[in-house]
Amino acid sequence: MKSRERVRRILNHQVADRPAIDLGSSEVTSTSAWTYAALREALGLPPKPTRVFNLIQMLAEVDADVQDALGADVAMLPPDEVILGGPYGDWKSYTFPSGQSFHVPKGFQPVAMPDGSLEVGISPGAEPTYRLPPDGRFFDVIPDKQGDPFDVPLLPRNEWRFVDDLGDDYLRAKEEVARNLYAQTDRAIMAQPPVFAPLGHGGLYNWAIVMMTEPAYAEDYMMAQAEATARCYEQYLQAVGDHIDLLIISLADFGLQHRELFRPALFEQFFVPAWEIVTEIVHRWPNVSTWIHCCGSVPNLVGRFIEAGVDCLNPVQWTADGMDLARLKQAYGDRLVFWGGAISTQGTLPFGTPKEVAAEAECVLDTMTPEGGYVFNPIHNILPEVPIENILALFRTARNYTT
Repeated sequence: MKSRERVRRILNHQVADRPAIDLGSSEVTSTSAWTYAALREALGLPPKPTRVFNLIQMLAEVDADVQDALGADVAMLPPDEVILGGPYGDWKSYTFPSGQSFHVPKGFQPVAMPDGSLEVGISPGAEPTYRLPPDGRFFDVIPDKQGDPFDVPLLPRNEWRFVDDLGDDYLRAKEEVARNLYAQTDRAIMAQPPVFAPLGHGGLYNWAIVMMTEPAYAEDYMMAQAEATARCYEQYLQAVGDHIDLLIISLADFGLQHRELFRPALFEQFFVPAWEIVTEIVHRWPNVSTWIHCCGSVPNLVGRFIEAGVDCLNPVQWTADGMDLARLKQAYGDRLVFWGGAISTQGTLPFGTPKEVAAEAECVLDTMTPEGGYVFNPIHNILPEVPIENILALFRTARNYTT
């Protein structure tokens, strides 16, 4: 069975020949650039420059030959921009303080600090707001650049700014990229549009305060944001909708380790009606599934995600409270595709043995693969501390598993 067919069967809650596997389709289902060369070597593949497509997390763009070797079934439609680096596609070699060299966008122009750290702005030429410590593996927000979480200004309506027109030049260029990728691969294709489903403004923590204290303002803003986003999605899908299988509509984390970030009733009141406007547009393309990433403990939101029109939930963080895989599968498995959760990225994957990794992954597969609706991927990106033999054991388990 070809990858695209396999993924489409699973998205339709049908059984395929084996689990669909994902590595590299998004910025939350990928692997560290710091160890990517070692992964290629372990797979017996020739050396190749490592492209970093997400600089904050320092993620490697997973090459097609690596996906072939691991059995990965989903390809990433390349992003438009690389945060901290500018436009995707124009590469240069850059040597980091560790001595490792990667290909990064030409717009990546960090400032080397006396202590050996690197500081860089969110876009080329912007004031530095992110720092890579001398021995660090991620760019962190510089602490004194963080805003006050209790400072929640309400914007006058005449200052609301939403993207509602993506422009013909952008759309034609994106259409060509999507068409070419579709023709070049038999993998399913994941796309991330330039705007997300409504999230309010100022960050989710701030927005929760607004929803509680200014409900009329929050509702008006969310619905206006939804209408603008829906217009963008219609334009975007008219360009690429025939060439993709999955559309990322949110990467927001609504959960902590032990509970939801805010009252689930607020999601029901404000997010569900706004997201329904957006997902209704996406579902006009029957081959495209809506996909969200949401870490943490969100057992009281899963049903509301479905109500809002979400088709796929990543990552199914079963290490968080209330996220028991068997219970989630039984309650929602006929209506929601679970994407991820194959292994604990906080415990077993970095610290276990290959045998322990394989055992945990097989247990997850036994629980989640019956009747389709599950795509195999770790709970989050593979960190640089993970032994290569554990990565190989993880994906070998999925590739050899029969449904």
